[in-house]
Amino acid sequence: MDASRASPIPRSVLVLDAGGDGVGDAARTAAQQWAAREASRRRVPLHVLVPRDDVAAARTVHRLREAHPGLAVHLRSLPAPVDRSLTRLTHDAALLVLPFPATAVVLSSAGCPTAVVPAGEPERGKVIVGVAPWTGSEVLHAAVEQALGRHAELVAVRAWSSRLVDLGRVLPAMLTRWDDRAARAERELLEALRPWREASPALRLHPLVVHDDAAPLLTSLSGHAELLVVGRSGRGGLTRTLAGAPAAAVVAAAHCPVLVVPGPDTGGRPARRKDRTAPLPA
Repeated sequence: MDASRASPIPRSVLVLDAGGDGVGDAARTAAQQWAAREASRRRVPLHVLVPRDDVAAARTVHRLREAHPGLAVHLRSLPAPVDRSLTRLTHDAALLVLPFPATAVVLSSAGCPTAVVPAGEPERGKVIVGVAPWTGSEVLHAAVEQALGRHAELVAVRAWSSRLVDLGRVLPAMLTRWDDRAARAERELLEALRPWREASPALRLHPLVVHDDAAPLLTSLSGHAELLVVGRSGRGGLTRTLAGAPAAAVVAAAHCPVLVVPGPDTGGRPARRKDRTAPLPA
């Protein structure tokens, strides 16, 4: 089967079960179990994508069915080249799950939200979402849905920095400029969060504005979270577009699973209209 004939898999969770590129067995197992839990929570089927349909792949499916009774688990061969196949297969999918580490080529090929899952068990109780000035509502929708579904608090993080602000020079004008930039960042974040706070009163939502570079800040915060949610836009390609931080730096260094949500300008499947315009109810 060739990649051009790979048909989309609608409304399902997909997990890529493939080694190589530094992917270890622990990360593959973690990604499989994370995907199965997510499919069960969403009440949708789970499709295991494999480079070839062999005995090992069949055993993986059998283990998942035993561990998650009631979950429909299917095996699907992934034709080469992988990036073209993923673009087609994920067009109508609910979620793609990848074991850590994930290459930029695979991440940018996905047409649906994509989770990168490392080995190990993250801390529970907190979901982090990176918010930049251009972050779309599809990213906040995904973060709110994940926080509510996990009964976790949601921390919305806005990092800001400016070459025009230098606290090494403690001058009144410099301090005023600092205060103005910080206040503007806080106003923008609160305005972006307002519809979600009003629509979901049960949501434990905490805004956090920090003067820092986004990548190291999100990486540090991910050490105390069970999920980090970031957006992917078409600004300059994958390497520059996660919550204002380099994508590779965030995904590669995070200490918990990272959910990458594509925006409508990435060439992937945009969020459904109701997801983009209407906050989740409580």
